[in-house]
Amino acid sequence: MHVGVMRTRTFLLAVICAALYNGLGGCGTKSIAGAPVAATGSSSTTIRTSSYWVAPAVGSTNQLGTVVLPANSGKDQELLRPVITSNSGPLKCVNTRWNAESTQLTITYSMGATLLHVTVQPVASATGFQVQLDADQPGVTSVNMGNWDNSLDTIPIPVPYYTSDVWYARSLSQFVNSWWDWHTTRATTMVGALVQYQPRSNGILNTMHEVMHIAVSPSVDTVFPSPGNPASPYIAQLSGRVVLDIWDAGFSGITQNLAQLRDYGIGDCVVILHDWQHFGYDNGLPQHLSANSELGGGSALKAAIAEANGNGCYAGVHENYIDYYPDYPLFNSLAIALTSAGKWMRSWLNPTTGIQSFSTKPSWMVTNAATQSPEIHKRYGTTADYQDVLSAAPISSHGDMDAASSGASMLTTWTSAIKSLWSFERATHNGPVFGEGLNHWWFSGLLDGVEAQLGAGDVASNSDSNLSLFVDFDLFQLHPLQVNHGMGYYERWTSAGTPLQTTSQMDAYRMQEIAFGHAPFLSDGTWSDIWHAFLESNLVTPVASEYGTALASTIRYGVGGHWVTSSSAAISGVFNQVVANYSNGLSVIANASKSTLNWNGISIPQYGWAARGTDLIAYTGLCGATICDYAETSTSVFANARNQQDAQIGSNYAAPSITNLKQGNGKSFTITYAWKAFRSLGASTDYTAFVHFVDDSKVTATDPGIIFQDDHAPAVPASEWSPDQVITDGPYNVKIPSAIPDGTYSIRVGLYDRSSGIRLPLYGNNDGTERYIVGYIAISNGGSRIAFIPPPLPSADPRLNAAGTLVTFPAVKTDGMISIKEQGGRWVLRPFPRFRNFTVLLNTSKFPEPASIDATGAATSSTLYPSSQGSFWALELNGSSSYSWPVN
Repeated sequence: MHVGVMRTRTFLLAVICAALYNGLGGCGTKSIAGAPVAATGSSSTTIRTSSYWVAPAVGSTNQLGTVVLPANSGKDQELLRPVITSNSGPLKCVNTRWNAESTQLTITYSMGATLLHVTVQPVASATGFQVQLDADQPGVTSVNMGNWDNSLDTIPIPVPYYTSDVWYARSLSQFVNSWWDWHTTRATTMVGALVQYQPRSNGILNTMHEVMHIAVSPSVDTVFPSPGNPASPYIAQLSGRVVLDIWDAGFSGITQNLAQLRDYGIGDCVVILHDWQHFGYDNGLPQHLSANSELGGGSALKAAIAEANGNGCYAGVHENYIDYYPDYPLFNSLAIALTSAGKWMRSWLNPTTGIQSFSTKPSWMVTNAATQSPEIHKRYGTTADYQDVLSAAPISSHGDMDAASSGASMLTTWTSAIKSLWSFERATHNGPVFGEGLNHWWFSGLLDGVEAQLGAGDVASNSDSNLSLFVDFDLFQLHPLQVNHGMGYYERWTSAGTPLQTTSQMDAYRMQEIAFGHAPFLSDGTWSDIWHAFLESNLVTPVASEYGTALASTIRYGVGGHWVTSSSAAISGVFNQVVANYSNGLSVIANASKSTLNWNGISIPQYGWAARGTDLIAYTGLCGATICDYAETSTSVFANARNQQDAQIGSNYAAPSITNLKQGNGKSFTITYAWKAFRSLGASTDYTAFVHFVDDSKVTATDPGIIFQDDHAPAVPASEWSPDQVITDGPYNVKIPSAIPDGTYSIRVGLYDRSSGIRLPLYGNNDGTERYIVGYIAISNGGSRIAFIPPPLPSADPRLNAAGTLVTFPAVKTDGMISIKEQGGRWVLRPFPRFRNFTVLLNTSKFPEPASIDATGAATSSTLYPSSQGSFWALELNGSSSYSWPVN
């Protein structure tokens, strides 16, 4: 039907009902028309997304009416039947009235002994049908949009980062969605289709005011809600920065590791320090000051933040002004939010201390922050901030029912207070504010970034590598508003609830953060591991810098060997290959399927990806049969041959082993250890070697299974070890306790600081507690026969270069990992690892052969000379930290 005809039909329906039934009494077809939708395609598409509202029948109970979609021909389609309830029993419709002049429908209900009037009024919308609902007095306890009509034959489509689904109505061949306007609601809670009004502490309800949004469209991208917030002012400054999310205990160790990252050229980052508070983590809040003395105190924290700032990084500490603890020294009960019953509203229960916190009144959050944040900034030099909970909590999980408080029992009071707090923190720290992900889409733009945790909607957390790559909502609605990082804390992403443990998980995590347009992210176990940090910062940063300030323009998905629209992919439910094109010409492709994907000459394996822009080529792809990592711009090159030994060594200090174990006299044996050092331990601490002989059958989470030990100080103090040195340690004579039965026992070793008990990360078979299994001892014949069983050789990781072969990249050849950046008119090359002088060949088309190379930190020579090898020239590494030569 022609669009003009359809508009006339919808308008006439309203006018006829208004003219014929402008008095008391009901009209089964009385309706108000939905506002026309701005044209985004054909005229028929425009009009089909208009809807109208049919008044409830007189005599019906708890009915608000029916939302109907006009048909081009035939019968109109019912969409939803909203339901309303009150605190005075059933709401019976006694009459309806249409006012043509105000385009308003008034529904009158009997509510106990009184009459309740609810007005229904359409609101102009560019995205679908909007209607405003208002009651003339308190009494409404809930409004529920209800379920989609069965005849629509809807199928849910989970959407990452959205707190609901969208639906495909098969009978209409269109997508549908509905939501409440959370910016203007007067409700207390909002969960999906339901808004609830809960009484204040004096028993009085707020008067209902809601705006309902309904979207119907053949395009899935037009049925998403928009957060409706202004964009973060820090998008340009944050784009491409790697976020270091630090939970380590010990400020001096953090400073040392940050300095090591700087030595490897890793800077321009964001540093978030979580565990630092005076009373310990999640305790005594809102008291944060002063810095925990057991972790090093204020001067050590200041030094850590100074180290970060000095390396061009934003640096902030973890603050929390919603959880109010009873052990807060200045505890004031007036600061605690109340429930409807007038009781203190509970918040987080600290499982470590067993202390129950309470929810802070929204009006007190900035007040409490004002006692801490300015002094935190002054003392420690913070340039950013992290606010716990606020962006992770459901939108209506906190609030205040205290009748004496302004805006009591309205979720908008809580969200407004959050906005004020984030604004206060931005101004106080003169930098960006970060938060915890999960429910963050509602707040996007009001803060500057979150660790992008999933799980708030129907897309479960801990989805691991199986996460749907349905990126549209995140890229179109959230990405323009703030710079989120990673895919959430590792233990909230992995299916086992553990840190990233396999190369497949690491690759899948990185592929997802790139596909969803997020900033690079490193947390526990990876931020101070040079192999991971070097890879994440040099590989992801060039890509994230490109898409950080750009807008996604088109998105396509691989389905059945073809690239299809998002809507077609949503109908098929297949989201494992995606390509996103950005406004600046950048294209990013990600592959979660088992099949290798060929794109622009790059072979992309499962969990691989590629990006191409005007000045960028980057990928985790196949170099022959080997998975490799590469990124090149006009001013940088990064290449990673994924040498398996290098990857497993990472930032570990040394590799322990047993070089000799033989029978002694009686029930004893001699044992000799070896320690291959990878990096200096520094002169501040001498570590003790612990050796546990373990009954593996007795090992539990609380029992290490130790049956006897051989702890000792190494023959050469650990403070004197140097990179690439092998330290012989022993032999030591060990007596086996008489009570030890015959059997085979594992030998687990490590290094620890006696004063703190902290164990060092080493290379080897870690049992999860920084104990490394270096072999087994077999005891037989009552201890008269003792034998050593070597540990099994590490298995080849199919995603790593187990053979350590030379890999050819566009601009280099190497069997290690290198970063080359243009700095001050010179190329600066940094290698990893430094203890192994691996092969580096540079293509003359990218790097013309220089006359000489300056080596910094070299053990032998400060000047090196290249050697020609056809179209490449070789740089002979010598253990230096960096190598530089002029840019020609």
